[in-house]
Amino acid sequence: MDKVSGEKYLKKLHEEIIATGQQYELPWHLLSRVNEEYLGYLQKTDDGFYYQWLALLVKIVNPKQVLELGNSYGLSTLMMFSELSDTARLISCDVVKQLDFIPPQVFNDSRLKFYFGDDLNLNIFGNDLPVGLDMLFIDTDHTFTQISSEWEIYKHLCNPGAIVILDDIRMNDMFDFWNSLQYPKLELTEECHFSGFGFFLYTEEKQPDPLKAYRNALQKVFEKRDLIQERKKGDCHIARIWNKVARRLGLKYNA
Repeated sequence: MDKVSGEKYLKKLHEEIIATGQQYELPWHLLSRVNEEYLGYLQKTDDGFYYQWLALLVKIVNPKQVLELGNSYGLSTLMMFSELSDTARLISCDVVKQLDFIPPQVFNDSRLKFYFGDDLNLNIFGNDLPVGLDMLFIDTDHTFTQISSEWEIYKHLCNPGAIVILDDIRMNDMFDFWNSLQYPKLELTEECHFSGFGFFLYTEEKQPDPLKAYRNALQKVFEKRDLIQERKKGDCHIARIWNKVARRLGLKYNA
C-alpha cells in the first residue's frame, strides 16, 4: 500500500471509530478501581478521548496480538482489553509495576500478560516474545531517543499492515520522531489528547524477524553501556577541573 492510499485508509478508520463511538458504552464492569479523575477523562469526548479511541480501534480492527509499551495505572490496558476477542492476546509491559486500576478478574484472564523491566531488553519476555503483532501502542519515556530505539526493535515483531499508535507525540522532542516516519500516518492531537496523539500504518512487506529484533536490542544495550562510560569519563574530567579551581581558591572539593 502506498503512502496516499495508506493515509486514506487511516482517515476512514478514524471516521469509523468516531461513528462507532456514538453508541459506545464504557466497560463499567472493568472500571471498579479507576479513580474519579480518570473516570472523568473516560467520559470526555475531546482531550482524554484516546482511551475510548483505543478500545474502539481494537473493536473494529480485531487484532490477534496487541503489544502495549508503557501501562502506568493500567487504564489504556483495560480499555483495549475490554474489546479483545476471545482468541486474541494483549501483552503489556512497563519499567515498574503500578497497575492500580486493574481488577483481579483481569489479572487472571489468560488473554492478558504483564511483563516488567526495560523494554529495550527483550529478555524481559523470557520465552514468550510477542512475534507477529497486529497492533502496537507505545506510551513510554517521551523522548526521541527512547521511542526511536523501541521502534528499531519492535518493528521487527510487527506483521505487515500492523497499526502503531503513539501517545504524547507533542512532548519533548517526540515530534521529531513523528516527522521522521515515512509510513502513512494520521495525527489526532486535537481529537484525542492535548499532549499529542497519532497512529501510523506499518507498510513493510517483510514478515516478523525476531532475530533482527534481538540484534537491535543487543545493539541498544551496547550503546547504553558506551553512553554510561562516556558520562563517567566526563564526570571524572569535570571533577578534575573543579579540584583545580578549588585548590586555587583554597577550598575543598570532593567529587
